[in-house]
Amino acid sequence: MDEIRETIQEGVPRLASAKKSAITLSKEQIHVEDLVVNYGKSVFFTGPAGTGKSVLMRSIIEKLKKKYMRDPERVAVTASTGLAACNIGGMTLHSFSGIGLGKDDAPTLIKKIRKNAKAKSRWQKTKVLVIDEISMVDGDLFDKLSQIGRTLRNNGRPWGGIQLVITGDFFQLPPVPDGGKHRESKFAFDAATWSTSIDHTIGLTEVFRQKDPEFANMLNEMRLGRISDATIHNFRQLARPLAASDGLEVTELFPTRNEVESSNTRRLQALKGESHRFDAIDTGDPVIRDKLLANMMAPATLDLKVGAQVMLIKNMDETLVNGSVGTVMAFMTEDQFEHSGGELVNGMPATSSNAEDANFGKRMRAFTHQLDAAAAARNETTLLPIVMFHAADGQSRMIQVTYEDWKVELPSGDVQASRKQLPLILAWALSIHKAQGQTLERVKVDLGRVFEKGQAYVALSRATTQQGLQVLRFSKDKVMAHPKVVEFYNKLYSAEAALGKKKTASGTISSFAYGTSGKALETGKGARGAGVKGQAPIQQAKGRAGDFGFDEEEEHMRAAYG
Repeated sequence: MDEIRETIQEGVPRLASAKKSAITLSKEQIHVEDLVVNYGKSVFFTGPAGTGKSVLMRSIIEKLKKKYMRDPERVAVTASTGLAACNIGGMTLHSFSGIGLGKDDAPTLIKKIRKNAKAKSRWQKTKVLVIDEISMVDGDLFDKLSQIGRTLRNNGRPWGGIQLVITGDFFQLPPVPDGGKHRESKFAFDAATWSTSIDHTIGLTEVFRQKDPEFANMLNEMRLGRISDATIHNFRQLARPLAASDGLEVTELFPTRNEVESSNTRRLQALKGESHRFDAIDTGDPVIRDKLLANMMAPATLDLKVGAQVMLIKNMDETLVNGSVGTVMAFMTEDQFEHSGGELVNGMPATSSNAEDANFGKRMRAFTHQLDAAAAARNETTLLPIVMFHAADGQSRMIQVTYEDWKVELPSGDVQASRKQLPLILAWALSIHKAQGQTLERVKVDLGRVFEKGQAYVALSRATTQQGLQVLRFSKDKVMAHPKVVEFYNKLYSAEAALGKKKTASGTISSFAYGTSGKALETGKGARGAGVKGQAPIQQAKGRAGDFGFDEEEEHMRAAYG
């Protein structure tokens, strides 16, 4: 027993605290933040995977909340989907606006909102509205919301004078069209009020996430739907199986939720040993609670076994982050884990240098059995998973995963519903929809199953290197970029140009949107320039003055994307 305790204790420092580092922005990100926070401009910013859109948005939200700290209801943080809203600590756009499905015309929706005192108050008090994952917001809905804002705020300016801060990537998953109209998706930038609502449309250029420049260029070609023979060859070379020395298996991405659940269930059942079930503790008004929590990343029920591959769905510190993948090594009470030599300070991790020791898991479980009797005598029966994570810094880290809270909050801070659950999901398989926004070290994608524009790009861009990506049935036919999106991205310009700090010559933003050649992509109507000639085409808006919710719309998206 002492030998096993020493094994677990070796290399496990005592952590007094775990501080999150401050957000560090690049020069171009600071320029965007400046436009929003200091100049009060309505801004749409975008960029390829890895350009720090989420980091920038978190920083902007933090600064805006500080700016309006005396009146927090002035800042409303929303996203098109519940998962995206969860990641930025907000609510869905549909919940904020009080429109339900939003399928009625604007006058009908306005009557509905006027009967909802809280929704009406949100519209009237909000000065800045943040919208994440704009790619999944329908253009007709964008126009209706603008009209609702003008009417409810008695202000003729777009959105009733609300400042908009919008981000997302239109090359990713598109909006879900109204099934009753049988029409194609209408992007938000196709909305009649888009150009008068947005002061600046900015493209971020610096890629941070990609460790592999060649891979970044391959993804960029794929994103734009114009892929070279060399890139096709490179992707087809990635059909080989992935080898892993740390014992973690590749995470496979599927287009539908049913495929994901089937794969994860099959893999879990194949493991030997006892299954441990963790049921979430939900609170809130029973009438609306289930609907609000239905699409939360944290599951209502989580089944785990020793050997299960799991993913962390909350940031713990700088290296154990949302998306970190690990393996369940054992189950212990908190007291057992502390006696084993592990450190548990507010759920923060302990480090082990023995992750590659083939006998480590067996010895750890043996030690657990020796502690069971003592724990039972103290009536401590709540067993929690011990997970060995492969952290972002390349080290293997062992933590006991404890319960975390998720809340559905209004902008006022009022909690509508909450869920207490382990911040884990099974991670042999994920849906492409849920993977959007995640960064994965090892990914397997079968493009033969892809059926929607943007899905292939979203799936493959979750990887950080070619070495961590396996691609089956790669076909040029699966690389689909919408020509309207290509045309829109031809007109983006830099944050420096928006601030008037730099004149942008034609082709500067081409390096962001079109790869290293600097040439604009061809659309169905022929090649278009970047819309800049000496000076960026800064779109000055006409007539402008110098934890998330789930609803019917989320169910609509689930039905569309599985």
